[in-house]
Amino acid sequence: MKSLFLFAAVASLALAASLLGGCASGARPEAMSTTLVVPVQKSTGDVSVTVSGGSASEISNDAFAQALRDSIERSGTFAKVSPSDARYQLKAHIGRVDHPSAGVSFTVKMDVSYTVFDTQASKALWNQTIPSAHTAHFSDSVLAAARLRRAKEGAAKANIEQALTQIATLNLP
Repeated sequence: MKSLFLFAAVASLALAASLLGGCASGARPEAMSTTLVVPVQKSTGDVSVTVSGGSASEISNDAFAQALRDSIERSGTFAKVSPSDARYQLKAHIGRVDHPSAGVSFTVKMDVSYTVFDTQASKALWNQTIPSAHTAHFSDSVLAAARLRRAKEGAAKANIEQALTQIATLNLP
């Protein structure tokens, strides 16, 4: 009887640990892309995207850049997204990604600094640091790692949406 109780206690602790913590997987670009932005001004120029500051355990530079490119293409804010040598450069620096290490709900807060640079005029046209946050609840997933990933993706999606909404108000040729 004592060994059965010990087994049940260990199994309960293991289950609790897997639900509250765990290794978080990287954020997925398709979950961070937005389709809600409707540009006020559409530029006839193309844009290239570069991202820095990300990390594989939080939000990778590549995943965030892909989400930005996909969102720009869907929004039509620029004529097209080019790999390099574009009329405009959109630079994004992921400065902060804060999240709890355990819990039932995870709220991720992030700051991303953006710059739209005109390569022909050699000057920055817009520079803004945008804060965002997103909370994933237990109802989103019983697995803590999945909740954390969803919270990161939601914060990134909200951030990209805010950035493109502001960029869409610029009068870019």
